[in-house]
Amino acid sequence: MKTWRNYGLLVMLCMLLCGGLCGQSLSLDTCLTLALQHDATVCNAQLNVETARLVKKQAFTKYFPNVSGVALGYYALHPLVEYGIDDIDNATARQWLHNFYMQYGHALGIPESLSFAEKGLSVGATLVQPLFMGGQIANGNQLARVGVEAAELQYGLRQQEALLKTEQSYWLVVSLKAKQRTVLSALDFLDTLYRDAQTAQTAGLITRNEVLKVSLKRTEMQSNLLTIQNGILLAQRALCQMIGVPYSDEIELTDTLPAVVNDPKNLYADPDAAVSHRMESRLLNLQVEAARLQRRMTLGEALPHLMVGAGFAYGNLVFDDYAANGLVFASLQVPLTGWWENAYKQKEATLKMQAAQRDYVDLTEKMTLETRQAWNSLEERFAQLDLMEKMVEEAYANLQTTRQNYEAGLVPLSDLLEAQTLYCNALDQQVDRQIDFKMAEARYLQLTRF
Repeated sequence: MKTWRNYGLLVMLCMLLCGGLCGQSLSLDTCLTLALQHDATVCNAQLNVETARLVKKQAFTKYFPNVSGVALGYYALHPLVEYGIDDIDNATARQWLHNFYMQYGHALGIPESLSFAEKGLSVGATLVQPLFMGGQIANGNQLARVGVEAAELQYGLRQQEALLKTEQSYWLVVSLKAKQRTVLSALDFLDTLYRDAQTAQTAGLITRNEVLKVSLKRTEMQSNLLTIQNGILLAQRALCQMIGVPYSDEIELTDTLPAVVNDPKNLYADPDAAVSHRMESRLLNLQVEAARLQRRMTLGEALPHLMVGAGFAYGNLVFDDYAANGLVFASLQVPLTGWWENAYKQKEATLKMQAAQRDYVDLTEKMTLETRQAWNSLEERFAQLDLMEKMVEEAYANLQTTRQNYEAGLVPLSDLLEAQTLYCNALDQQVDRQIDFKMAEARYLQLTRF
């Protein structure tokens, strides 16, 4: 019993391995999930979000004191400061000190000149705390916050674009495979018709020309099949590249074109409300806010800057003995001539802010029109589906009637070939309209669902 159980487990393992190697089923939801994980633009946008957050953290450090340490050492070939008897300007005093040094200097060990700052070493630290920088620190932090929000919105937009692109690629493969089934069905029909035509020619019921027409139609269908198969190959490779899955001929897409499509009226959203919630609209708002903060930053360059600080040092830079010292200080910087230049910078920043506001109004109006156009396109595609369904039904009924008439000898073979061609064309157009509807639906949902 244990041996049979082990054998069963081995068989199941082999089946799983063969399934993993020979084929893979992918649903649309799976492809969309994989696309978000693999798409390069999405991954780069996520890195940009992390970068913007780091910039925000950098800007926050400007609120805190700037502490720095310093170490200085030197050694001079000659003392930097040297003063002797000969350096005294008063001639009487100079002569008296000369005489005194000659008489007692050597005995007392007094040098003829004094020198210092020949070598030295000092270490210290400074602390500077900005108190008022013209609002540049506060506005810089606000600008960094806007940068984070903009990066997050860009990340969301890249995700939407990747999802739409993947869905389009997915349905392209589905549509090509649907057309492939249509061509294969047509080839089966033509193969049967070709055999019947050869039999009829042998019996002298039809001419060689009629058989040749069927043969030419078969060749045309085989050429179409080859074109579609190459298209499927390229479309599948593109889809696999988007979702980061190794390409395989055995990949199967589980989603198919729906036989019945619901009326899209329940998807309708007010265009103005949809635009106000779109990421693009929020990005335009941030662009206006960033221009306003940049204008404040420019103004801050012309305002006084107040800083306080403290310093500490320990060393012997001047004298031989080591000593410690400290100080506190305050710095007030008031730009005077910079006001002239800053006035032009202010005008430049104002014009940029006005341009951002104008862009916001113009682009939001265009996005509203885009949303309305997307809805109109969705309704048109839905209406075309009903028309194409009726056309397919009529083409099929015509094919059946023509086939019956051909079998009864009432119509020539060319009429049957033409009826079959019309039916295949109707099926192809129906697939195209179904894909167009799916694409229009995905696009409209991208513009209105957040």
